Amino acid sequence: MNDRPSMLTRRQLSRMQRLPAGHEVVSVQGRAPIVRQPDGRLLRIRPSGRVVEAMPVERVRSYLHLHG
Repeated sequence: MNDRPSMLTRRQLSRMQRLPAGHEVVSVQGRAPIVRQPDGRLLRIRPSGRVVEAMPVERVRSYLHLHG
């Protein structure tokens, strides 16, 4: 079990408890939980508890990948 105190604020935890059905916490980026909506869009929960749209991250091919 992790004995470290939660890095999330009370407002973030409260907002996460009140998420509508179908919403899923998928990650924590820095100190902001990332939530996936039923339609696949991502949201971020700010320390204030405010929910904002997360910037999408596109998959890219590494320029360091060497062939042969």
